[in-house]
Amino acid sequence: MSEAEALHRAALLSGIGLGTPYDPALAMARLRQASEMGHGLAAGALAVIEAEPGGLEGWFKPPAPRVLSQRPHILEAEAFVSPAVCDWLVERARARMAPAEIYDPATGAGRPDPVRTNTAFAFDLDATDMVLVLVRERIARLAGLPVTGLEPSQVLRYTPGQKFDWHVDFLDPAVPGHREDLARSGQRIATCLVRLNDDYEGGETAFATDDRRFGGPRGSAILWANVTPDGRADPLTRHAGLAPTSGEKWVLSQWMRPRAPLRENARP
Repeated sequence: MSEAEALHRAALLSGIGLGTPYDPALAMARLRQASEMGHGLAAGALAVIEAEPGGLEGWFKPPAPRVLSQRPHILEAEAFVSPAVCDWLVERARARMAPAEIYDPATGAGRPDPVRTNTAFAFDLDATDMVLVLVRERIARLAGLPVTGLEPSQVLRYTPGQKFDWHVDFLDPAVPGHREDLARSGQRIATCLVRLNDDYEGGETAFATDDRRFGGPRGSAILWANVTPDGRADPLTRHAGLAPTSGEKWVLSQWMRPRAPLRENARP
C-alpha cells in the first residue's frame, strides 16, 4: 500500500471512528495530505466536500425537516445534499450495480426475488470515501441517532418498470431468518432515502397508509420511523418503491438501527 493510500485509509478510519478515535478534523487533514500526494479519490472527495458551504461544521448541521405524516412518522428535509454530492454518489456506484436482493425469510441471507427488480450497490469499507462518510454523519444527525447505528449505505437504481414492491423495513421476530440479525444488531428503526436525481417520471415512494406518495427534487431526503414511539414495529410503514415510467431513478438508501429515539430536529 502506498503512503497516499495509507493516508486515505487512515482518513476514513478517523472519520468513521473505526479502530481509532473519532476525529473528523484529523480525517480531513489526512484526506488533504493524501490529495496532495496524488491520491485521485482523495482529491475528488476533497473538492466535493470543500465546495459545501459552512466548511466541515456545515456538514454536521442538516436542514430542519418538516413533518409529512404523524403516523407513520415521516419527515422531509429539502436541500439535504448538494447536486455535486448527488452526482458523486451516483458515479461512485454506477459501475458496481447488481440485482437487488431481499432477506430470505428462512435463512436471513440475501436472495433475488420478483418483488424487487431494481439494481443496487452496498458500500463496504473498501468502496467508502469521505464524501459518503460525511453524508452518513449528516443522515445520523438528521435522525438524532449515532452514526454507529447505520447499516452499509446503498445506492439504488430503478429503470422504467423496475420496482421494490410493497414491504416493510423492520425485522419481524416471528420470521426465523430475522431472529439472529435482531439479536445481533437490534431493530431497524428508521429509514432514510436521499434522492440523487429527479429527471424521471413516476418512481415515487408510496405508503399504503392513506395512499401517500412522495417524490421531491434532487438532493432532498425523506426519513421515517419503522417503529412506534414505544419501539414496536409499525405495520403502517408498509411502502413501495414505485417504478419510473421514463428515465432512471437513483436514490441513496440508509437503514438505521436503534441507539436513540428518532426526533424531528436533531442537532449536534
